Amino acid sequence: MNLIKTPKASKKLVEKIIHNKKLSDQFEWIRDDNWQEVLHSPNTLKKNIRKYIDNENHWTDKNLTILKPLEKKIFNEIKNKIKEEDKSIPQKDGDWFYFSETKKNKQYSILSRYEIKNSIKNSKIYHDWNRESKTYKYFKPGGAFNSNDHDYLAWSYDDKGSEFYKIRIKNLAKGNNLKDYIENTDGNIVWSLNNEGFYYVKMDKNHRPSSLYFHFLGESQSEDIEIYKEKDSGYFLNIRETLSKKYLILTIHNHETSEIRVINQKQLKKKLKLIAKRKKGIEYNIEHDEEKSRFIILTNKDKATDFKLMETSEDDVNKKNWKDFLPYREGILITNFSCLSNYIIIQELENGLPRILTINKKTKKKNIIKFNEDLYDLDFNEGCEYKSDKIRIYYSSMSTPQITYEYKLNEQKKRIIKKQEIPSGHSPKNYSLKRIYAESHDGKKIPISIIKRKDTPKNAPTLLYGYGSYGISISPSFSSSRLSLIDRGMVYAIAHIRGGMEKGKKWYDDGKKKNKVNSFKDFISCAELLKTKNISKDITIHGGSAGGLLIGASINMRPDLFHCAVAEVPFVDVLNTILDDSLPLTPPEWEEWGNPIKNKSDFNYIHSYSPYENIKEQDYPTILATSGLTDPRVTYWEATKWVAKLRSKKTDNNPLFLKTYTDAGHGGMAGRYNQIKETAFVYAFILWSNDLLKRPIAR
Repeated sequence: MNLIKTPKASKKLVEKIIHNKKLSDQFEWIRDDNWQEVLHSPNTLKKNIRKYIDNENHWTDKNLTILKPLEKKIFNEIKNKIKEEDKSIPQKDGDWFYFSETKKNKQYSILSRYEIKNSIKNSKIYHDWNRESKTYKYFKPGGAFNSNDHDYLAWSYDDKGSEFYKIRIKNLAKGNNLKDYIENTDGNIVWSLNNEGFYYVKMDKNHRPSSLYFHFLGESQSEDIEIYKEKDSGYFLNIRETLSKKYLILTIHNHETSEIRVINQKQLKKKLKLIAKRKKGIEYNIEHDEEKSRFIILTNKDKATDFKLMETSEDDVNKKNWKDFLPYREGILITNFSCLSNYIIIQELENGLPRILTINKKTKKKNIIKFNEDLYDLDFNEGCEYKSDKIRIYYSSMSTPQITYEYKLNEQKKRIIKKQEIPSGHSPKNYSLKRIYAESHDGKKIPISIIKRKDTPKNAPTLLYGYGSYGISISPSFSSSRLSLIDRGMVYAIAHIRGGMEKGKKWYDDGKKKNKVNSFKDFISCAELLKTKNISKDITIHGGSAGGLLIGASINMRPDLFHCAVAEVPFVDVLNTILDDSLPLTPPEWEEWGNPIKNKSDFNYIHSYSPYENIKEQDYPTILATSGLTDPRVTYWEATKWVAKLRSKKTDNNPLFLKTYTDAGHGGMAGRYNQIKETAFVYAFILWSNDLLKRPIAR
C-alpha cells in the first residue's frame, strides 16, 4: 500500500512535577485551554490544532479511499437488514396511545398518537424529529415528554454533539412551538401534575448537571426557580418521576454513593424531602407503592453487595425504619426494578444469565421469567401506567433478532406482539453460539461469548470486543450490523472482563481503582485462549470510550498478541484527565479510578497503566482511532495526542489512522443512516486489515 506523507505533530515540551514525579508531555498543546467554548462553538478551536486534526483526517481519507466500495456495500447490507419503514407497538398513557415510526430515507423517528376511543388508523403526527433537524448541521433528539393533560410536549435536542441540550415546548392542539426556550440542560424533564411547568437539570459551564430548576410555561429561562444546587463537584444530578406520578425523584450520585430527595407533586410547595443522607459506598434507588403508602428501596446497605429490596413508610423514611422486602440473596444481582399497583417487577442476573422476578404485592407470590438457553439478553418495560397488569419483555440472543412479548402478570402468560424483521433475510440456524471461560492471571474464570457461522473454519480472523468499566455489562444481544463481519468469515467474541457486572457487583469492584489492571489482564487472557483453542488466528480488538482505555492498555502490554486495534473515542489520556478537575467527568470519576491529585498511591497506579503515559518504542498492530470534536465525555485531544505520540514512538510500519468527526460528539454522528455510515467505515477497515476486502458474503 502506497501511503501519502504521514502527518507529524510538532513537539512542544511541557513538564510538571506531581507527587515528586516529573510528567513530560510533548503534545499537551493539542488540548485547547478554551475547551468549554469549543463545546458550544467548534469554530473557536485554535487554528494550529484544527490544522493538525484536518491533516490527520486528510491522511486517513486519502489512504483509505480503497475502502470506499466496500464501505458502500456494507452500508447497504446493514441498511437492508433494518426495516426502514417500521412502527413501535403503541403504548397507552391515559386517554391516548403513543407510538413512533420510521420512514424510508428519514434519519429520525416520527412521533404519533391517537385517542383510545379511536384506532391507529386515526393517529396523527404530533412531532417529527426530521422536520426539526433541517436547519442544523448536527442534530440529536433528546427526549419527548407530554404533559399530564396531553396538551403540551416538551422536547429536547443537542445541536453540537456537546450534550448541552436545549428544550422547546409545543402546543399539541395547534402544532406550534411556544416562545419558551431553555438551554444548557441534560435533556430530561418532569412535568408538574397541574401542567403549569416542569422540572429540569441545568448543566454548569464545565458540563456538570448540578442544579435543579422549575420552569413556568410562558416565562423566560431567567425567571426559572432554582430548587437545588449541588456544591460537591464530585456528584451529578438526574431526575425522573415515580410511575404513580406522585413524586419527582432527584438522585444525587457518583459511581459508588447516592442520595435521593423527592418532591410530593400533589402538594403545591416545590419542597424537597431527603430520603437518606449520602454515605460513602452506599447506593440506593426508590419506587413508590401508592396502595401501601410506602417506598420500595433498592440498596446495597447492610453489606448487600449485589443489592436487595427494602421498604419504608413514605411518611417516615428514617433509615432505622427500613425493613427487608426482598432479603439479600448471595450470587443474585438485582439490576433494575419497578413498582406497579399490584406487582413488583425485578430484573436480575444469576450465573451471568438474566431473568425477571415478579412479586404479587397482595399474595407475596413470586414468579421467575427466564429462557432455557445458555446465551441471551432479556429486558422489560413497565409502560406508562401505574395501574397496569401488563409489562413488555424483550428477548434476543447473538443470533436471534429481538422478540417483544406482552406478559400478563395476573395470568403469568406471555404472547409475542412483535418480532424484529431482517428484510434481507436471516436464519439463526446458520450460526453457532457458545460461551467459554479464560483463566486470568489470578485464576479467575472470564466468560467469553462467541458467535460465528457454522461453516467458519478454525483459526479464523476474530474480532474481540471489550469494555470493562463502570459496572456496565455487555449483553450477548442481537446486532444485525455485525453480521457483515461474521458472514465474511470472522468470529465475533465478547470478553466479559472485570470492571463490568456480568458476574455481580464484586466483578465490578475487582476491575476498578487499584484493581483496574485486572481488566486488561482478563482481556489478554481471553485473546490468548482464543488462539490456544484454535478458534482464532489474527485477532482484532475493538472498544470505545472506557473500552478504548482497554484497547490502549492491552496493545501497550501485549502488542504481539493483536493483529489490529480499533479504539473509538478512546479514554487513553487517563492520568492527565483525572488530574484535571475542571473537566466535566473528573471529580465523579475519582470513585472509579482513584484520586491522583490527593493520593500519591493512586497517582502511581494510574501512571502505571495509562495508555498515553506507557507508549513504548516497540512494534504496534494496525490501529484506527476515532474522536468527536465536541465530545464532553472523552475530549477530542485524548485520541489526537495518543495518535501523535504513537507516531513518534512506534517502531513498525503498520498503518495508524485517526478519524475526527468535526461535527459530532461522544456518540458519533447523529441520525440512523449516518450511524450506519460510521459503522460501515469501521467494519470496512477491520475487513481490510484482515485481508478480507474481497471476501464474498455468505448467505
